[in-house]
Amino acid sequence: MTELVTTKQTVSPVGTTAAAAMKPIGKDTVHRLCSGQVVVDLATAVKELVENSLDAGATHVDIKMKDSGLAGITVSDNGTGISASDHATLCRKHWTSKISSFDDLERISTFGFRGEALSSLCAVATLTVTTSDSAPVGVQLEYDGSGELVEQTPVARERGTTVQLSGLFAKWPVRLQDLKKNIRREYMRAVALVEQYAIISDNARVSLTNQSLRGGSSVAAVRVPQGDRLTRLATVLGSQARQHLVSLSYEDAENALKIDGHISKPIPEAGRSAADKQYFYVNGRPCDFARAKRVVNEMYRPLNPTRYPVFAIAISISPATVDVNLTPDKRTLLIRHESLLLAALREALASVVEPSTSTYAVNRVQTRISPDQIVVQPTAVPGVSRCFVESSGGAEERALGAKRPNPELDDASLAMHGAKKQQQQQQQQSDGSKTISVQHYHPDAKENEPPQNTATPRKDAGAKTHTRRLPSCVIDLCKNRVQRDSHSWGSVRRRMNAKTARTAQLREDSQTEAPDDVERGGIASDNASETLSRLIHKHDFSRMHVVGQFNRGFIIARLDHDLYIIDQHASDEKYNFEELQQRAVIASQPLIRPARLELSIVDEVVAMAHKDTLMRNGFHIRTDEDEEPGHRVSLLSQPFIDQTLFDQSDLLELIGKLCVDPESMPRCERARKMFASRACRKSTMIGDPLGAAQMLAIVRHLSALDHPWNCPHGRPTMRHLHRLPA
Repeated sequence: MTELVTTKQTVSPVGTTAAAAMKPIGKDTVHRLCSGQVVVDLATAVKELVENSLDAGATHVDIKMKDSGLAGITVSDNGTGISASDHATLCRKHWTSKISSFDDLERISTFGFRGEALSSLCAVATLTVTTSDSAPVGVQLEYDGSGELVEQTPVARERGTTVQLSGLFAKWPVRLQDLKKNIRREYMRAVALVEQYAIISDNARVSLTNQSLRGGSSVAAVRVPQGDRLTRLATVLGSQARQHLVSLSYEDAENALKIDGHISKPIPEAGRSAADKQYFYVNGRPCDFARAKRVVNEMYRPLNPTRYPVFAIAISISPATVDVNLTPDKRTLLIRHESLLLAALREALASVVEPSTSTYAVNRVQTRISPDQIVVQPTAVPGVSRCFVESSGGAEERALGAKRPNPELDDASLAMHGAKKQQQQQQQQSDGSKTISVQHYHPDAKENEPPQNTATPRKDAGAKTHTRRLPSCVIDLCKNRVQRDSHSWGSVRRRMNAKTARTAQLREDSQTEAPDDVERGGIASDNASETLSRLIHKHDFSRMHVVGQFNRGFIIARLDHDLYIIDQHASDEKYNFEELQQRAVIASQPLIRPARLELSIVDEVVAMAHKDTLMRNGFHIRTDEDEEPGHRVSLLSQPFIDQTLFDQSDLLELIGKLCVDPESMPRCERARKMFASRACRKSTMIGDPLGAAQMLAIVRHLSALDHPWNCPHGRPTMRHLHRLPA
């Protein structure tokens, strides 16, 4: 099938071609049709070669790419090699040594088994094989596009096989154009795929390097040594991630089910900003197990909503209960007892992540504090105080200071605080349910004992005076207090049941009323983006006619026979926000001494390739090609906005986003929030009267935005108002 049309032809719509006599498709056409489904991109080509090396028992797999794979791919291994009797049939379609009948799939233990990989690679590229099964004598084999051996030359080689690919998709112009256009993304996908095999291959050392044609230097993207699985996973993720990984395990001997692996702790310091380091293996095979990934994220995200978990989970089940022959790449699996497997996965995860919901870090054993033991001393920084608790063993520092001066804690405010606590206790006791009241600091304190307003701070004449009153109940107001509130589980249960009933009623109403609302142009869904996308498109904002301003806060616009009400503040805020996101260059603070970063090899390669993007985000980095992989990047300056200094965790967040979308201009979450705040303050406000030109500019700006449906804080920018008669 030729993808490039060189002559002008009239193409008939599908299904309208005149009936023709049936005849068999030519052998060459069948070969190209099928091969195009097996090798679809750069990552697939690399994957097939790596799987062949691992199936050959290799303990060292070396992948070398030139110009990110555009100029060539070479995969070398030290496996068993290829015997002379198989040279002629090596690249023929459906020739394989791994299965002999369909029933063998129930006992398959190798990555490949279809006999399509090398044959398909011959169809989409130029393939040369150098192999030896008895060193030092080897042979170089060259094959044509149909997989037939055309030339063999004796060479010297150690035991193993080397496969060279060149001219990938040279005969497929559409795919070649797409590959060149998105080569960064395709290269990173290939690297990510190699990482998955490097983690699960217990007995193999896997490495991948890329040689740039411009600079001529080779850059290591993957270098995973032999060792235990945790060591290999930490090599892929970076050494700093190892301390945040915990192991999980589950075994069901009756159902021949075993789960083991590692997952990041549900804490803010662990995980990633994107779900790009989540690996599942079934019987040692990397796979796209979407339902299992959803289970892990659903259990993890409530505990750490700002991060995605990092994990590598291996599942061992009977091969007879798995169908791996669904797609040519064999990454989509069908599991007979999938519900049982997912339940086991939930149980394994529960033993790891759920204890964190009731575990708290306690620095010291808490004791009763007498008001006479509290000492407050100002520091050299205005408004910053230190609080000490004097004990028989010395002074024990309590971090009650704040970066900004706190308002005076007077007796009236503290009394109100105590009264509010008492009122809550009385309300809970009258509820009739079992309550546990532990409001006070010491466990022996009486349940209804009112707070006492005693103790006054000392003053230092050498510092700015700042009066504080520190009663014993100030512990309830401190940021790092050990707070134990009373709960009435009976009232909580009733509120949850009522909320569930309201949600079910709303869902039922929306299912019955949504079609009518959509038909008359209304918006029934709470998801503004999804609903508005069904009704209008972004470019429709450029066709809208401004009718006027309503209540000095909203713009009334007309599109054909529909009236829309546009929030002037939310719309202008979203325009200013996206402008800041795309164009703002964040100021940076130079470091006194460069800080060497410990990154995974992939993150390091991404950082080196996107120095300009990181610079625009305020991170100035320096690279040293002579250093070991993982230690070649040093941080020279860090960004700051409004006296807020960003750190290396923000840099890792940016790198993670660049791994997912190399062509984007990412911003870390803290910068995004600050941009949203700036955009809000500089935008047109509710209550501002607008002229016709100003209103028209706000509406037209929406047509140029990536996501014009909501402001950065989630507020909808537009609602449908009325359908005018025709």
